[in-house]
Amino acid sequence: MISSLISRFEPTRRALFVGTREAAAYHWLKNDLDNARLFDLSDEGRRNFRRYLAETAEIPFHILVDVFEEEYRQDTVPHVFGPDRSAILKRKAGRLFKGTPYYFHQVTGREEGGRRDDQVLLTAITNPAVIKPWTAMLDEAKVPLAGIYSLPLFTKSLLEFINDDPAPDSTVNQLVVSLQSISGLRQTFFHNGKFRMSRLVQMPRYGNVPYGPYIRDEVEKIHRYLNSSRLTTPEEPLDTCFLLAGDLLEELKNEYPRQGATRHHFCDLNELLAKSGLARSLSTPFSDQFFVHQVLKLRPGNFYASRSERRYLSMRRLRYAVSTAGVLLLLAGIVWSGLNFTGGAIYKRRSIAATEKYESYTAKYQLAREGFPEMPVEPVDLKVAIDIADTLEKYKSSPIDIVRLLSDSLNRFPAIQASKLTWFASADPEAGVNAVPAPSNARDVPDSNRAARRFYHVALFEGRIEPFDGDFRGAMEMIERFAEDIRSRDSAQGVSIVALPLDVSPDAELQGNTQVSHDEARFTLRVSSLFPHGNAFPPDKGDKEGVKHET
Repeated sequence: MISSLISRFEPTRRALFVGTREAAAYHWLKNDLDNARLFDLSDEGRRNFRRYLAETAEIPFHILVDVFEEEYRQDTVPHVFGPDRSAILKRKAGRLFKGTPYYFHQVTGREEGGRRDDQVLLTAITNPAVIKPWTAMLDEAKVPLAGIYSLPLFTKSLLEFINDDPAPDSTVNQLVVSLQSISGLRQTFFHNGKFRMSRLVQMPRYGNVPYGPYIRDEVEKIHRYLNSSRLTTPEEPLDTCFLLAGDLLEELKNEYPRQGATRHHFCDLNELLAKSGLARSLSTPFSDQFFVHQVLKLRPGNFYASRSERRYLSMRRLRYAVSTAGVLLLLAGIVWSGLNFTGGAIYKRRSIAATEKYESYTAKYQLAREGFPEMPVEPVDLKVAIDIADTLEKYKSSPIDIVRLLSDSLNRFPAIQASKLTWFASADPEAGVNAVPAPSNARDVPDSNRAARRFYHVALFEGRIEPFDGDFRGAMEMIERFAEDIRSRDSAQGVSIVALPLDVSPDAELQGNTQVSHDEARFTLRVSSLFPHGNAFPPDKGDKEGVKHET
């Protein structure tokens, strides 16, 4: 039966209005309430409530409490902040309300004199048994609990909604009177908009006795209590607001003509429901649906529920947060993928356009090339050859200077004939002709040092004396004079005799042969000469050594 009722709609939130003996469940759907489902604390009522929880969705419950076992205290505490204030209020509530986990504290103001301590309101449900069975069944079914609210404390948030265009002094002392079918007659007193006290009276069954005189007597009792406790004075105006509907509202209007400082306001619940947006009309005087609708609409902060009782709500919110984050990540991934796909499509179109342009230029090039004469090699090969020739032109070196040096001395010694000339360029004037020095990297040499380096031509001159009459002593003297003549030249850097016609060193072995011809005398000189401009190579290539040439 319950599932068939729930299947007609999907509520977004729900409330449980708890009285002393029973509770009523209401579902909210599109700013409207469905009919109440009543449950009591008998065994059958508990079974029905458990079945109801099992057959309905995991929708959070808001519990509104209107019971006799609620106590209110006004007190003061030192004016401190943060954890210190919470610790003081918790300790004071524990001392005033023992044996109950359902207590609430709220700072309402500060004293004007003395230490200016904080004025606090301390409330508690002194009998946890009126709430605990319902929260235990919710916890057993793992139904999220949004909060537990006190009807008299929650009424404070409705004062502006109830007082539509009040008189300037009508909110100093205000008594709100409401009738609930689940609990009874509730009378809540406010001074300057602050909660001061509340009283709940059990009413006889509706229809058995006239409610008008009954309510009048109870309201007069609380008026006398307010005067005796000096919460009000006869000189101060007291505005009594009745939240009723139907015939009882009209009956009370006749019971309360205007009397002295006491003013009576009759608030029709149907008008308040229409103002709140609830499209229904009440035929009974009870305000249950009005308060439940306001609780589900405003969803105030929690009063009495503990953290352990609200853990399934926290888990539900965490699950929703994770789901929302997953959806957002999925949407972000879709958007990112779409942007990448769009970018890929753009690059693809650009690639196709570039390919088409390349093919067009290639075709034009081939067409223009057909009008040129036939070439023996490809243009690319010609370019490479030209680059190589240009490079060789930059790095070439000529032996003309050292040949000119040797020629000047040879002119002075006509008996000396040149047989062979081997030369190379080097930064070391003492480098050996047959050695292959390791190439150096000019980039490793600072610019100042590289500019100061000098480059040389090194030549190995092999010659002979013609005619030679066998006089080795005379031949070696001529070779010495020839070497000295070269050494005297300005461009000569170094001249050394490498080999003579006859080895006269102490280590040489004395050998002879009657068949050897003595018609020539051969010798070898090593000559080094500075380049005319002091630099044989460009700055970045001039360190390359050992480029050997033979003539």
